[in-house]
Amino acid sequence: MSAELALLPRFIRAKQAPAYLGMCRSVFDAEVRPHIREFPIGKQGIAFDRHELDEWADAYVARKSIEKTANQDNNRPRSERQGKKQGEMPWPKKLSPASSKCRTASGRSTKNTEENEFKRVLALVTAPKLSNT
Repeated sequence: MSAELALLPRFIRAKQAPAYLGMCRSVFDAEVRPHIREFPIGKQGIAFDRHELDEWADAYVARKSIEKTANQDNNRPRSERQGKKQGEMPWPKKLSPASSKCRTASGRSTKNTEENEFKRVLALVTAPKLSNT
C-alpha cells in the first residue's frame, strides 16, 4: 500500500460531518441533517454515512449551481484605453450630467430659515427655567 493513498472512513462522526462538507454546524444541522440518515456508533456517538453526505452534496450542487457560458471572457481589459485602434483618442470624452447644463433652480433659500430655527431652539435651551411656585 502506498503512503500517498489516504483512506477516508465510511462513517463520519457528527462532530466532523460539517467540516467534511465545508460548512458550519448550524448550517449543517438546518440544511443537511434532516435529509440524511444518522445512526449510533459506539456507546454515545452519532455517525453519518459518507456516501449519503456525498450524494447530498452532489444534489445540492446540481440544485444551486449557476450555469455559465462556455466562452465567457473573464479577462476583459481593465482599462478603457486597452483594445482601442491606433490613432483613436486614448480616453473617451465623458460629460458629467451636472456640468453639461448650467441651470439655476428656483425656490426659497433654506439657510436663513435654518439659522432662525437654530436661534429659536438655542433660546429655549439656554433660557432660565420657570419656577413651579
